[in-house]
Amino acid sequence: MGGRLPPHWGFHLITTQPGRKATDVMTAPRMQVTRSEDGKTIILSFLEGSGVSGSIALDEKQLSQLITSLGLAHASLIEKQPPAPIAGARFTPVYTTNWALQIDALTEGSMLAFQHPAYGPVGIVFGPQDVEQIIRGLQKQRTMIRSNPDDASKPS
Repeated sequence: MGGRLPPHWGFHLITTQPGRKATDVMTAPRMQVTRSEDGKTIILSFLEGSGVSGSIALDEKQLSQLITSLGLAHASLIEKQPPAPIAGARFTPVYTTNWALQIDALTEGSMLAFQHPAYGPVGIVFGPQDVEQIIRGLQKQRTMIRSNPDDASKPS
């Protein structure tokens, strides 16, 4: 993930009026995200049709706080739903990061925490049964790893 970001990218921000469902609204992009020329800030610009005008410049710390706040808001919206299936899910792997593994006292399992370049610190707790399954999976994968130790650090 260390490459250059595109100069701008958009996402869909759907706004609705009271009494209307989000599905009733055209899903045109409502906001554009651009990186400043000096690369030190990100600018969120509201697009025509969003009902809002202007833009907001965010430095790295402010952007991280916004990402965290949006993540927590998303988690609160889906907290009563079962986790989405992982099969077929799209994700961006992280190849270089700092990580830590520690015991989770609450579950007697293990917590894996790492720095995600897009989302900041991320942690997941594995219960004892999950830990055993992961150990078996890693041991199985280890038998399939190439014989040259340097090859193990390269994607297949």
